[in-house]
Amino acid sequence: MSDFQVALTNTAGISSVVSFWVFVSSNAIGKKRELLVKLAQWVMIIGFVALTGAIVARGVEASRFPLSNLYESLLWFAWAIMGSYLLVSRAYDLKQLGWLASLTAATFFLYGSWLPPGQHEIKPLVPALMSYWRQIHVPPLIVSYAMFFISGLTAFLQLWSAGRLKAICFAAVALACGLSAIGLGTFTDTNTFFLQALFIGGSLAGLLAAWFGLKSVSTKHENAQRAELYDEVVYRSIMIGFPLLTIGIITGGLWANHAWGTYWSWDPKESMALATWLGYAAYIHLRIHHECSAEKLSLVSIGGMLLTVLTYLGFNSLGFGGLHSYGNFK
Repeated sequence: MSDFQVALTNTAGISSVVSFWVFVSSNAIGKKRELLVKLAQWVMIIGFVALTGAIVARGVEASRFPLSNLYESLLWFAWAIMGSYLLVSRAYDLKQLGWLASLTAATFFLYGSWLPPGQHEIKPLVPALMSYWRQIHVPPLIVSYAMFFISGLTAFLQLWSAGRLKAICFAAVALACGLSAIGLGTFTDTNTFFLQALFIGGSLAGLLAAWFGLKSVSTKHENAQRAELYDEVVYRSIMIGFPLLTIGIITGGLWANHAWGTYWSWDPKESMALATWLGYAAYIHLRIHHECSAEKLSLVSIGGMLLTVLTYLGFNSLGFGGLHSYGNFK
C-alpha cells in the first residue's frame, strides 16, 4: 500500500473523528450552532473526497476494482456512510444525524485499522473473485447497507423526538450486543456459540424490551414536528436502500450460477441477505398501509439495521461459514 494511499485514508479517518467532535460541540454551544454544523459538514466533505481518492488510488495500484476483502469493503462502507449523510442532509434539516453518521464512519475506520496487516496489503484475487460480477454485485450491496444504517440511526432520533427514552435505551443495548459480538468474533477466539447467542439473543431481547418500552413517554423531550421529519427520513433512506439490496441479491444469484452452477444454495450469507430483504419489505408494507405507529416503525428499522450488520459482517465474525467464507481472515 503506497504512502499516498495511506495518507488519504488517514485523512479521511481523522476527518470523520474531527467532524464527530464538531457536531457534538454544536449541541453544547448554542450561539455558534449553525456555524459549527456547517463546519462539521465541510470537514466530512473533505474526508469524503480524501476517501474517494484513497479508493481510486488503491484501484490504480492494484490494477483492479478495489473491492476484494473485508478491509476494502470497510473503506467503501465508510465512504457510502459519509456520502449518504451528505446526500440526505442536503434535502432535510438533520443537525443531530451528523454526529451519529460521523461516529459510525469513524468506528468502521477504526475497525478496519485493527484488522490484520494482511488485510491492508494488496494481494492477487482468489479464484472465486476473478469475475466481472464482483464490481456489479458488491457496490449496490455496500451502498444499501449504508442507507440502512442511515435509516437506523435516524430511527433513534425519531424515538428521541417522540419522547421514547426508555425504548431508545433498550434498542441501544440491542445494538451494543450485536456490535460487541462482531468485535469479539473478529479480534478474539471467543466460542462461536456464545457469539451467536450474544448477537441473536441480545438483539431480540433488547428490541422486545424496547417495543414494550414504547408505552413510556417523556413529554419533556417530545417534539412532534422533528419526530415526523425523522420518520420521513427513515422511510426515504429505506426506499433508496431496498432497491439496491434487491439488485445486489439478483446479481448475486447470477454470479453464483456463473461460479457454482446454481442461483441459490441457502448459503448462510444468502439466507441472511434474504432475511434482511424480508425485514425491510415488511417495513415498507407497514409504512405504506399505516399499520404501525412511527415509533414502532422506527424499531423495525433498528431491527433491520441489526440484520444488515449480521448480513454484512456476521457470517464470518460469528462463525457461520458457508460458500462466502473466503472473506474470513482467521
